[in-house]
Amino acid sequence: MKLDLHVHTFHSGATTIYPLDRVMNESYNTPDGVYRRAKARGMDLVTITDHDRIAGALEIADRPDVLVGCEVTGVFPGDGVAVHLGVLGISEVQHREIQRLRHDVRELLPYLKRERIFTTLNHVASRINGPITASHVAALMPWVDGIEVINGSRLGTQNRTAACLADACRKVGVAGSDSHTRRGIGRTWVDAPAATDRETFLVELHARRVFVGGRQGNYFTMASDMLRLAAGFYSDRAVRLARSPLDWRKHAFVLGGILGLPLVCLPLAAALVHFILEERFNQALLFDLVKRPAMRAPEVA
Repeated sequence: MKLDLHVHTFHSGATTIYPLDRVMNESYNTPDGVYRRAKARGMDLVTITDHDRIAGALEIADRPDVLVGCEVTGVFPGDGVAVHLGVLGISEVQHREIQRLRHDVRELLPYLKRERIFTTLNHVASRINGPITASHVAALMPWVDGIEVINGSRLGTQNRTAACLADACRKVGVAGSDSHTRRGIGRTWVDAPAATDRETFLVELHARRVFVGGRQGNYFTMASDMLRLAAGFYSDRAVRLARSPLDWRKHAFVLGGILGLPLVCLPLAAALVHFILEERFNQALLFDLVKRPAMRAPEVA
């Protein structure tokens, strides 16, 4: 059974890019849209892993081929470094406790282990995780079950760093599109050949009887996603205007969007800059992992 283990919807909230965070969402995917696109592309199971929220996953959780997931932002309290942890097959009660504990990984990680919640370290070699170092990685390794070794939005070099780390630490490799638009949904996946339903899929994950496949990211996929997010923004504003045609603020937003149309070409340059910085970060982390493999890690207990 195949599952794209990393997908976002509009429930992930506002983008983290300043100053766009005032007006633009992280994603404009809908839960049902994700489900239909994933199934159309051959996924046997579907999950939604929004940032620190499960509302999107719960919208489709009544379907027997859906697993409730979440991308949790775990924080090292000593220096504020945040990491993205994928969790799969959680309940609403567990989600509330995870959100309560996530601001301190020293409390969060033992809880996830006690509850036997399958936990992965996502896009470890990306700046999205903040200034993560070898010592942070070392602190996480005893607690996570897997490492995302194919992220459909990251560079191949970044995914290779993650794969090498997974091999060195004997962690199961997982994969997901990390799709914030419809483009990548179901293009990157984890396959558990012996699984027959969502429950046995989780059993196979824990037993490491899975393999990964699918596409990786590059400059063109990033540029495409940025353009698609811009299109989602304009579509969303048009819908809001249609719902409240007498609200002058809606008209102002649409007018501002129209005047800003020439700026749509900026995502092409932004994608190039983004990946240049990503490659530099990947190299810096890789050098740090090689140079200081035995460095004392921040305490997580």
